[in-house]
Amino acid sequence: MNSIFQILATCSAGEKTQLLEFCATRHSVQSKTYQLLKLNVEKPGLKDCEVCQMIYGEKESSAYFQLKKRVKEELEELFPLLNTSSFSDEVKSRIRCSELLLQSQVMLARGLRYEGAKLLEKSLKKAIDGDFPDLVLSIFDTSQRFGVNEVIRKEDLPELELVIKSHLQILVNQHHPRTEDRTKCEKNAYLGQILQQLNSERKNWGIVANIRQSIANQDFDETQSLILESEASFSENPDNRDVYEEFFLTKQQFLLQSGQYNQVIQNCKNKNTSLIQSRENCLELAQYQWYAHFHQDQLDEATALLKKNLERWCPELSPKWKYWEAFLLFRQKSLKNSLRLVHECQQELKTLPNYYLGSKMLELMILFDQNEVDWLDYKVENLRKLIHRWKGKVSARIDSAFHVLHGIQTKVPINFIEDLNTNVHLQKLQDGKGIYNWNPIDFELIRYDCWISDRLN
Repeated sequence: MNSIFQILATCSAGEKTQLLEFCATRHSVQSKTYQLLKLNVEKPGLKDCEVCQMIYGEKESSAYFQLKKRVKEELEELFPLLNTSSFSDEVKSRIRCSELLLQSQVMLARGLRYEGAKLLEKSLKKAIDGDFPDLVLSIFDTSQRFGVNEVIRKEDLPELELVIKSHLQILVNQHHPRTEDRTKCEKNAYLGQILQQLNSERKNWGIVANIRQSIANQDFDETQSLILESEASFSENPDNRDVYEEFFLTKQQFLLQSGQYNQVIQNCKNKNTSLIQSRENCLELAQYQWYAHFHQDQLDEATALLKKNLERWCPELSPKWKYWEAFLLFRQKSLKNSLRLVHECQQELKTLPNYYLGSKMLELMILFDQNEVDWLDYKVENLRKLIHRWKGKVSARIDSAFHVLHGIQTKVPINFIEDLNTNVHLQKLQDGKGIYNWNPIDFELIRYDCWISDRLN
């Protein structure tokens, strides 16, 4: 173990002065910590008994050795603040990348999402430029923990897995001895412990992944079976909070997708909120509760949750909250206020194509209900051009719903109502199979086919 003297011996005179200045900002210059560090910097040849005499007034003191330990720990904490110009380019680049990652984590933990995301993005660029796959993995983990998906998305995981596996294989080839050269040694207790923990986590995350996949496949019988088989083990052992929270959220997602809205509301009300601690997961759970209230026509509860919780917790998602409120007002027949909110959020939703087009569709629905014929003609034509321009990027449900609305608007009403019985687009929306599946927790908060049928009956 290196002593204070040995640690300071690696520093230049200027760096030693810097360390003293750093220490003075953390401790009073009259503190024993500062005094001991100052003596080691200015008079490195003194013996312990001499230093002890100068600080404690006696040659021997049990407190002195505890003080030495604290000063050594102080140096270890202050060292990263020193300039790294004397290091190799690779070491400097790795240190800088790690610093940016740490800074981003601190910012994100304080709720400074924009600043944290920018630092994380800089760290990712450094990691890629410096070829540091291990740090890329840490950056991905940070981005997912704090919900900064624009830096590295979940969709990038397969490629990231290949990067990490390739990096690990290179390390094994570089440093692991051949079988014939290997000497028998005791297993690393710490690695054994983490391996046991990882095996347990891998199993649990595998279960969650299977549940998610069955939801994506709309195989709800399989989903329910997987949840029933694994729920007890998750409930009995919530030590791994991350996977437990994800399991609980995935279960609510399944209940919403399968139309069990009341069960979601009950789960959210009965749940011990201390078990869901992540800010991002609390926000996601509140959104699931909102969807359940909305689809149960519990509009007062949905409005209260939106105003008192969601808007306060995450003001940066203001366009989405306005979009939701516009649907609430539409359901409550407050058409003018709904239309005003649609116009307020539309421009900000352009980065989310389906939500942007969803707001355009809601606009048409409002104008239909208001019987604003002239405005309707103009808006229908605008949306037709927009959908044509974004062909291939538009939700199949939006595309088909627009075709139906366009037909209602341009044809003789009586004849078209008769044609609806055989309308291919309306049938696809009603069947909801494959790409026409209706997702109750997405942009289409009111099913287009149901709204169309209600208006024509």
